[in-house]
Amino acid sequence: MRRIAAVLSVLCLCISARAQLDVRVNSFIQDELRRGAPFYDLGSVIRFVPSTMHMGLGLAGVPARHALLDRTVEATMAHAISISAGYILKYAVSRERPDLSDMRSFPSGHSILAFTGAELTRIEYGWGWGSGSYALALFTGGERLWGNKHWITDVLAGAGIGILSAQAGALLLGPVKRLFNLPDSNWDGPWGRKASVALAPVADPFSGTFAATLALEF
Repeated sequence: MRRIAAVLSVLCLCISARAQLDVRVNSFIQDELRRGAPFYDLGSVIRFVPSTMHMGLGLAGVPARHALLDRTVEATMAHAISISAGYILKYAVSRERPDLSDMRSFPSGHSILAFTGAELTRIEYGWGWGSGSYALALFTGGERLWGNKHWITDVLAGAGIGILSAQAGALLLGPVKRLFNLPDSNWDGPWGRKASVALAPVADPFSGTFAATLALEF
């Protein structure tokens, strides 16, 4: 009984701390908005950029951990998990937004998408490109707060779901490829580091005809 009481006490403290954090942060934001701070909703566009970086940097010649086919499987699994989890929680929790527009505040869908792409980019290209994609994800989450569309715990939950979903997508890459018998492919676009072309002249020893062989590896 003592353990149960202790767990319930900690849970109550966490809920209380979350509520206080939400109120304090959103109160500050409301004060800034009353001073005329603009809100352009750039996050609605920027949230897609980290996922685009994950798929597109390799095609542009940036060395990636996996080639295009594997990144496609990885991204598909990660986004399927993150979007599903986000929508299930939105309808299960049914939390009202701070601007009172609807009951789909928790978690932040914009943050889920942005942080899923950011973590996938970090996994594939390291912290060099990953830090840039995380900066975009942080901007997206911050702007959702600034626009009074979410409580801060909505954004933090969305970030956590996105990061964990990206990790799950990376872990599921091998099992999914084996399940669907997907081939290994090194092709990563015309400028990718894993594509190679070889052209060699040949001659037929019987007819004397000259020809050429073209080999494309991807």
